[in-house]
Amino acid sequence: MILVAGATGRLRPVVDVLLAHGHAVRVTARDPARPAARELAARGAEVVRADLDDPASLRAASRGVDLVFAAGSPHQAGPDGEARHGINVAEAATAVGVGHLVFISGAGADRPTGVPVFDSKHAVERRIRTLGLRHTILAPVYFMENAFNSWNLDALASGGFPLPLPPERPLQQLAIEDLAAVAALVLDRPGDFAGERLELAGDELTGEEAAARLSRVTDQPFVFQPVPADILPAGMRVLFEWLDRVGHHVDIPALRSRFASVQWHSFERWAAGQTWPGRLDARRVLPSRSISRA
Repeated sequence: MILVAGATGRLRPVVDVLLAHGHAVRVTARDPARPAARELAARGAEVVRADLDDPASLRAASRGVDLVFAAGSPHQAGPDGEARHGINVAEAATAVGVGHLVFISGAGADRPTGVPVFDSKHAVERRIRTLGLRHTILAPVYFMENAFNSWNLDALASGGFPLPLPPERPLQQLAIEDLAAVAALVLDRPGDFAGERLELAGDELTGEEAAARLSRVTDQPFVFQPVPADILPAGMRVLFEWLDRVGHHVDIPALRSRFASVQWHSFERWAAGQTWPGRLDARRVLPSRSISRA
């Protein structure tokens, strides 16, 4: 039995993969009557009422499970809330004797950075280690899906590919589907990954390269559009300044070799599977040779 806590939003593909692998899955929900929770229940998940701000409800949800899979919630709760939620889940799992915790952190969060969205995850990682709970940390880099953040949609619809980085600055990225695939492997064989911290990336390319590949797979012109840092909210400005100054340095070939069964996505292959605002559905226009290059 695997308890999934805080991972039914963007990380919903993890739940889908676990169900497909035949696991018994229990999912926390503040409101089990909401459509997303009811859909998971219809697919075979056990949905239980629990709140990440309510440690007692998390302890109740954790009883009788073998593993806990948990992710932060920075977009909803902010960095302070994300740290509090992650610590609550880890402490609840420890209190009821769960055998293993898999926590989704972030690449770069293994040390203090001054970046709020990393430092909140760093606080959770520190607490997990002090609890002595058997665990695995999965630390993804920047998600490819961030291209669809709401503030990017107008630019995408008009043929721009916006990114708050210099045009020549490479950015490591990861498709959420690939995170789900690695998470499923870890949850299938938790003992093989106990105590590990795995930083995950699927591709590395500049904004200009991303725009060019997006143009290729959609057969529509996209142009890289640099976003001035001074128009960003403070937290995002600090994040992208760090990505420009320090950035991520995952050994992508070594990662692909270790997890050879994962169908890793290059940015181009991932983009080919998306519907872009104001554009044709890439899946209908992608030449087969583009996938073979991924």
